[in-house]
Amino acid sequence: MFIQNRYRVFGILLAGLIFSTPVLTFSQGIPRHPAQQVNSDIRLDGYLDEDAWNQSEPITGFRQFEPNEGAVASQRTEVRVLYGEGNVYIGAMLYDQAPSGIQRTLGRRDEYNQADWFLVSIDSYFNKRNAYTFGLNAAGVQFDALRSGGGGGGGDAPPGMDPSWDAVWDSAVRVNDEGWVVEMKIPNSMLRFPDTDLQTWGIHFTRRIPRLGEVVEWPLVPRSERSNLVAQFGHLTQIENIEPKPNIQVRPYTVAGLTSQESLQDPGRADVSTNADVGGDLKVGLGPNITLDATINPDFGQVESDPAVLNLTAFETFFDEKRPFFIEGIQIYEFSVGPGELLYTRRIGAEAPIIGATKVSGRTESGTSFGILGATSGSDFDPSRNYGVGRVRQQFGRVSEAGAILTGYDAPSPDGIGRIQTASGGLDWDIRFLDNRYGVEGFSAFTHRNWTAPGRSSSTGVAGKVWLRKRQGILNGFVGLDVFGDEFNPNDIGQLRENNFIANLYRLEYQINRGEPFGPVRRADMTVFGIQQFSYDKGLDLGLSLELESSWMTMEFQEIEFGMNAERPFGGYDLFETRGLGPWARPATYQLQGEFNTDERRQWQVQPEASYTWHEDGGQGYAFGFWGDWNIGTRLNLYANLEGEWEEDVTAWASNESFRYTGSEWQIGERSVSPDKLAGSEYRTLENQGRLNTIFSNISSYNGNTWYVPVFGRRDTRSLDLTFRSDVTFTPKLSLQLYSQLFLARGRYEDFKIMQGRDQLAGFATYPKRSEFSLSSLQSNVVLRWEYQPGSNIYLVWTHGRQLRESLNPLAPYGPSPYGRSIGKRVQDTFEIFPENALLLKVEYTFLY
Repeated sequence: MFIQNRYRVFGILLAGLIFSTPVLTFSQGIPRHPAQQVNSDIRLDGYLDEDAWNQSEPITGFRQFEPNEGAVASQRTEVRVLYGEGNVYIGAMLYDQAPSGIQRTLGRRDEYNQADWFLVSIDSYFNKRNAYTFGLNAAGVQFDALRSGGGGGGGDAPPGMDPSWDAVWDSAVRVNDEGWVVEMKIPNSMLRFPDTDLQTWGIHFTRRIPRLGEVVEWPLVPRSERSNLVAQFGHLTQIENIEPKPNIQVRPYTVAGLTSQESLQDPGRADVSTNADVGGDLKVGLGPNITLDATINPDFGQVESDPAVLNLTAFETFFDEKRPFFIEGIQIYEFSVGPGELLYTRRIGAEAPIIGATKVSGRTESGTSFGILGATSGSDFDPSRNYGVGRVRQQFGRVSEAGAILTGYDAPSPDGIGRIQTASGGLDWDIRFLDNRYGVEGFSAFTHRNWTAPGRSSSTGVAGKVWLRKRQGILNGFVGLDVFGDEFNPNDIGQLRENNFIANLYRLEYQINRGEPFGPVRRADMTVFGIQQFSYDKGLDLGLSLELESSWMTMEFQEIEFGMNAERPFGGYDLFETRGLGPWARPATYQLQGEFNTDERRQWQVQPEASYTWHEDGGQGYAFGFWGDWNIGTRLNLYANLEGEWEEDVTAWASNESFRYTGSEWQIGERSVSPDKLAGSEYRTLENQGRLNTIFSNISSYNGNTWYVPVFGRRDTRSLDLTFRSDVTFTPKLSLQLYSQLFLARGRYEDFKIMQGRDQLAGFATYPKRSEFSLSSLQSNVVLRWEYQPGSNIYLVWTHGRQLRESLNPLAPYGPSPYGRSIGKRVQDTFEIFPENALLLKVEYTFLY
């Protein structure tokens, strides 16, 4: 009956989504504006005094996206667009009634900082899904990105933008008594467009005035219609006789480094080594809308290190991709499978250095986007690991699309016997209807893993989803069904945390008071999310998860967010906590969290946050966070983040242990491995033999007189994370970036229990093993970057690291914890860890053809 009630609620939510009416918006149709052709070059000096600017019709009529959606902009903006001589020119007069208040904050390229900004996004291929974005702030800092999907506004880099894409273009800014002026010169080779006589492009402008908390747009696209923002761009018309130019960039590099680390032969002393290397990148435009990117022996020494984390789950930690070659234009290759991806580029080069990689991507005139990626890695230029991806998407209608992907991986088997060869692929679709208000999206996918070693069987798995989504109006959301088979595993070249489930999902997003101000509130919304899961293979109830979140912005631009969630409130099983030894009935968990953001218009911002978690069986957890961001003048930015977490008495898996009965006594394996990996001498006699007879009387043996079972304990953990960043910008081309993270963590398990079955843990007070650990980490990066000419850079990088992982001998005598040191002592001990240091100089030069 309870399950029937869940499905009844699911049906009610589906009907509510389908029949709820869309909100009235400020849309007045898509505006059109003619571009003007010029026959002479435009001088970039911050003065719009050429005749071509004066003869061009300006774009006006900007409206607010923030703070009062739809209101007339408080400051006047005029934009003109010219084309000719192999370039597109953008000229903007950004009037300001208080020119002294214009924020001219310097920053690194692509850092969308706290400053006055002007952005233009150009959908030159007019596919209504992707665009090139170029931006300038009032200090002359350049920003460029690939734009796709939806997007909001506000202080952070606008959503839907990938700033890893770097174009080569020129610009100028000037502040005067009336406001500030922007001039941009964008070469045709930086854009993709068809080779036709008469063209129309999509175009969109954004202006940000931080002191007023104001973001204005032309054309304005309301929040309720931003699910595909690019499709709502204005139309730039009458573009005639413009010829695509090939984009050929050759970027060789040379790097020299010095490394210092503790000697293995003489601990306490440093071994110093030097190294030097060369490599390069190549970008070639193969026609007006196809690009080839290649890299040989790439070096990513200037990329920031991954943060230290405490991961006590059964799943791998996945970090964001930071390497420029793999994040530029990666959107074409994305194929989401629930919470995972069929392609996770961090796999490439994870086991061995990358020898080379190539990407070919483009779009045909019929609306087909495609991408092909290949890479190989191996030590000493021996290509032992190979990666391949092919992706295609076909647009039909205004915003609908469908696509396919195929991936391949070939590498030595992890155990060194033979090779592993895997393939994955699938189809995905996003079909919009009723004027983009509704859509059906989903995918179907497979994975196949094969080992060449004799006696090892292959495995094939499948997964899929179907969601019905409502995209516009004051009430949005989706209902859907996800199915993931127990053999579906894309983790050789992709990433996925969990498989083996069937899930019913729903999400409702509601704009309170239709998204309009009321009382002291500028804007508020509420989101409800729910998911009910069952195991794919056996139909086990994996539990219900419910989440409620709400966000409120005050008239003073302060944000308040709070939420609550419940995991398995009516019971449910965890398939993965035992690390492969069967399901476990995890206790219900409840959580409350909240955060507060100060006024985003200020030069400084702080955000405190906190959460409290309690578990049905008595465990509890606390977490806090506090970050601050401060712009000091126009050249220095400071950022700091402090986070802490505590757990007390949380029931959790500690280890899987081997037990043996000799006929007269019970014994436990000295190592936490299965019985077939233990020698007969690697067992130790246990106390309380009678209790063990009772416990194991209801547990199936592993092999005759041996058992292999999960052991749980009451877990206490503490962690502290202090992260600091600073940007010093000397000029828009010269900057210094500092990053440092201090991370401390420790944990301890007590009150051990042996799992008798999925619903029963049996206490064993004389369990002999201890489980305690400690982690101390300090890592820092300092990067000096000089763009000495467009597209060419010099990097000077210093990397410093101290890290120590400690774990107690499980069979050590019980006594005081060696990891119970105070925070101050832990910090002091961290600075006594022998450091690893690396100094790197990298020079790259871009040849443009």
